Amino acid sequence: MSEGSDSTKPAEPVYRQIFGIAESLAGIDEVIATARQTIRVFDISLSNRGFNSPARATQLREFFVRGRAHRLLIALHETDLLERECPRLLVLLRQFPMSIEIHRTIAQARNATDPCVIADDHSVWHQLHFEQPRAVLALHSVTDALPIRQRFDEIWDLSEPAVSATTLGL
Repeated sequence: MSEGSDSTKPAEPVYRQIFGIAESLAGIDEVIATARQTIRVFDISLSNRGFNSPARATQLREFFVRGRAHRLLIALHETDLLERECPRLLVLLRQFPMSIEIHRTIAQARNATDPCVIADDHSVWHQLHFEQPRAVLALHSVTDALPIRQRFDEIWDLSEPAVSATTLGL
């Protein structure tokens, strides 16, 4: 093979607007599928985001199995619904306790209203406001993902550990 063959060529950026829940669920799956190291999630409660679907649990499990350094960082305003609405995610937390961190927002981060899922530094699903179905999807675009990643980092800095494999069921 010659240099610059298709197998090493970076994927072309994709950008599209999303207008419904089903499209958002598919978009989140697409973002997760592009992750090579870290998936970052900010949401109000993870309700209706597909994190309890068998397909999403399988997708995340495969992500963790591919690399010991793979991470899933989740920042939520409300963590109480996890046990009721996302038991499959909690099973993954028990299976991969060093790979998953779930935090609760504090201070000014509690004012954030724009859920997002970020793969590494290049792909993002970003809902403009949690009460509206509109979102944007940007795959393989550092330019589009960078400001959302920076926003996530600010939210993460204003959060505290909330759910761990050892505190489940307390």
